Amino acid sequence: MLGKRLAVSIPDTVLEEKESPREKTAKVGTIARACAIYGVDTIEIFRDPRGRGEGPWVRKVLEYLETPQYLRRRIYPIDESLKYAGILPPLRIPSHKAKVRLDQVAVGDVREGLTNGDGTVDVGLDASLRLEGKSPAGRRVTVKIVDVSPPTAVAIPREAAGAYWGYEVEEKAYAEVLEDRRFEVKIATSRMGKPLKSVLGTLSVAMRGVSGVKLIFGPPSRGLYEIFGRRLTEGADFVVNLYPEQHVETVRTEEAIFAGLGLVSAVLTGKA
Repeated sequence: MLGKRLAVSIPDTVLEEKESPREKTAKVGTIARACAIYGVDTIEIFRDPRGRGEGPWVRKVLEYLETPQYLRRRIYPIDESLKYAGILPPLRIPSHKAKVRLDQVAVGDVREGLTNGDGTVDVGLDASLRLEGKSPAGRRVTVKIVDVSPPTAVAIPREAAGAYWGYEVEEKAYAEVLEDRRFEVKIATSRMGKPLKSVLGTLSVAMRGVSGVKLIFGPPSRGLYEIFGRRLTEGADFVVNLYPEQHVETVRTEEAIFAGLGLVSAVLTGKA
């Protein structure tokens, strides 16, 4: 987002109010859409001490949705945890390109691929491309097409794709969330935080010149202070109440994510 690395941190209890796998899957899809819309680079799932250990499941669904459709069957075999993957909303991000013929691509095109054991890479065409250099089979890579006769590609960092290329997913212990130095500005969201309007000016100044911003959200049943205690104030640069005048009993995590990312976007673009 505007040259800054953006992260969203959620607990593994983010789905605790949902009972059925279908409802859980739908909620993860909404979270993924919010993150993709605002160009989130990293989604962190931290272990809530009161959790049921759903972090790995949440991670798998998020990573499945971030994977281009033409690679999903190869990377994800039939799995009960993905039973309701068909209801997930498409992200339609730049890396999710259509599956096309080889003669429809050109030198310089960037695509997401999966390496084969014969030194080629599957990038969703009617034939695999020769991949320069060595790479183990079954590895997901971002590649640039460097020749079409013969069809050849080279692996590149996803940051070099020239567009938003999707998010990565990480699992962390909850104590690590506030200690992460990759993100100079950490914004925690809480009903006990300062009203949004009162921190906008200070927040705008704080985000100038930094390379990374992280937004931290709590589970549906309780706030971040109940998880982190006073460490939240010590470790987060801002603790913000996104809905100081809310007219509903609770704000869902996915609703808070949309609001928080909208806030960061508005501050960074000078529209707040």
